[in-house]
Amino acid sequence: MENTLLNDAGYLLRQAAKSRLAQLAQHLEPIGLGVSEASMLVLIGRNPGVSQAECGRMLSIQPPNLNPITRRLIERKLIDSRKGRGRALCLALTGEGARLMQGIVAEFEAQEARIYSAIPEHLRRDLVPLLRALWRPS
Repeated sequence: MENTLLNDAGYLLRQAAKSRLAQLAQHLEPIGLGVSEASMLVLIGRNPGVSQAECGRMLSIQPPNLNPITRRLIERKLIDSRKGRGRALCLALTGEGARLMQGIVAEFEAQEARIYSAIPEHLRRDLVPLLRALWRPS
């Protein structure tokens, strides 16, 4: 039987994303963080004082899914939270969070290298512009 979806861009994009996210998750497993948690930790580290709502918007994570991620990072003492303006919750890394972020960034960079190594060299510079053209943040 032939998989006729192998010529559909949407199908291939989903499969590629699923495969590469699974690969990244496997590499993050030893530090006990999922891809969303690791991404949030890096975002907070690069934007100290960012609000939880801003993190959700930048990472396309809905509030019901964001609250448990934030809570887990606080419970692991990787981030601190403080009241911001109004009901905003502002986030910053702890010392342990900053140390862990270094390893996460290294793993993200290694994942980027794995992705680019799978793409023919003459197509590599087009990858990010093509993906940006397809992605419309909510």
